[in-house]
Amino acid sequence: MPIRIRWKTKEYFGIGLLLLGMCGMLQLFFIFIGQYFLAIGNYFVVILIPLGMTVAIFFSAMVIFESFAQVERREKLKSQFRKSNIDISNWTKILNFPITKPMVIVSIIFISFFFTTFYISATYLTNTISFIVAENTSAIICLLIANLIEKKYGRVRRF
Repeated sequence: MPIRIRWKTKEYFGIGLLLLGMCGMLQLFFIFIGQYFLAIGNYFVVILIPLGMTVAIFFSAMVIFESFAQVERREKLKSQFRKSNIDISNWTKILNFPITKPMVIVSIIFISFFFTTFYISATYLTNTISFIVAENTSAIICLLIANLIEKKYGRVRRF
C-alpha cells in the first residue's frame, strides 16, 4: 500500500521542515568533505549536486518516517488499554523522537554507500567524477531502501 503523505497539515509540517533541515546538514558535511578533503575545485559539483541529493534524501527520510508513523498508529489503536512502560531509558527516548529513526537509517546508508562507492570509483576516475557518482549512487540506494522499508515494514494488513 502506498504511503499517504500529509505534509501540509499542521502536525507534519514542522516534522517535514526538521527532516529537510537535517538532510541539508548531512549534505553540508559532504560539501565540506568534497571541498577540503577531496580537493574538488568545481563549485557547481560541490554545491549543486548535494542540493539535489538533499531533496532525494529528504524524500527517502519522509517515506521512512511515514511508514514508522503508520505502524505506530496501528499499534496505538491495537493497544489502547495496555499499561504503558514507566521505566524508559534516555536512549529509548531519543530513538522515539519522530525524526531520529529515519535520519539515522538514511545517514548510515548514505554515508556507508558514499564512501564505498567513492573509493571504488576513485581508483578509475578523477575525484570530481567519483564524487558525482558516489553522491548519485548513495541517493538512489537510499531511495530504494526507503521503498523496501515502506513495502516490508509499513504495510497495512487487513484481515
